[in-house]
Amino acid sequence: MESGFERDDFLRSDLFAKITKPQADKMLKCSMAAYKNYQSGELIFGQNDKPKNLYLLLKGQVIITKYFPSGRRDILFHVRENQVFGEIFLFAGEEYYWYDALAVKDCQVLVLPYGFIYGMCPNVCDHHKQIIQNLLDIQSKKNLQMSKKLHILTSATLKQKLMLLLLDEQDENHEVHLDMTREELADYLGVARPSLSRTLKELQEDGIIENKRKIIYLKNLEKIEEIFEE
Repeated sequence: MESGFERDDFLRSDLFAKITKPQADKMLKCSMAAYKNYQSGELIFGQNDKPKNLYLLLKGQVIITKYFPSGRRDILFHVRENQVFGEIFLFAGEEYYWYDALAVKDCQVLVLPYGFIYGMCPNVCDHHKQIIQNLLDIQSKKNLQMSKKLHILTSATLKQKLMLLLLDEQDENHEVHLDMTREELADYLGVARPSLSRTLKELQEDGIIENKRKIIYLKNLEKIEEIFEE
């Protein structure tokens, strides 16, 4: 592991909201936190590992995934830069992780031991209490994210599942900038990749979307509404 908290990458995260750099530096040194690098394809933690750290992704991309006995995987969610992962086990009291955290791009991660967050320091500093409040806010957002996924997956058709996801991810210009590969998107939706590719092609042929590499343009909102009437 590499230390060096003179960098302030971590301050852009919701985890350190309302916490100044001097306060954060003090907390990181007190907690014995450290930077760690992972290569693409490397497992950060596995479902049979014992939870002991909180992770903050500074650079790269991570997927949180669960494998079925058949070997098929379910991508629960993507972790983007400046997002926290592994936090649900901080208060859950589980003996083992329930899922895997896999680097899908070269990553730099800030690793914080659970003991510091959960046990708190003897001084109970205001910024220490703030980071716990931030963690609760992060967990609330994660719960909402999982509720959205449940809503998507319970839709009747693949077109409906895909359009709910695209509608949720679109920006003000009705553009969706995907950071998932087609295989990852299929695993997230719980479908076979050929089925996903076929559905994307049909939506484009119907003039509902325009698919250009990593960007999907939503073209016809009226036709999108008709999808949910099927």
